[in-house]
Amino acid sequence: MASLKDIRPLEKRAKDLQDWLEKNAPDSLTDQKHLDEGTQERVYWHYGYMVALRDALKFLTDSPTPSRISCKPDKTNSHSLA
Repeated sequence: MASLKDIRPLEKRAKDLQDWLEKNAPDSLTDQKHLDEGTQERVYWHYGYMVALRDALKFLTDSPTPSRISCKPDKTNSHSLA
């Protein structure tokens, strides 16, 4: 049987990040530079997303670190993320 997690800390963190972005980089919410091929914003967006996924996996699995196997790139998928 799956146990339920208290996701309020994640919701608070998401709200805090949204507030920080609105205060410190309001244009980032509309510019979407991370969608532009070859930009540093795209690299940092993918890095941040990877870290967020790893943190979510740690949270969901009660593991101090995610499995190294689960974090390796899928060699069967031919499309590029960046």
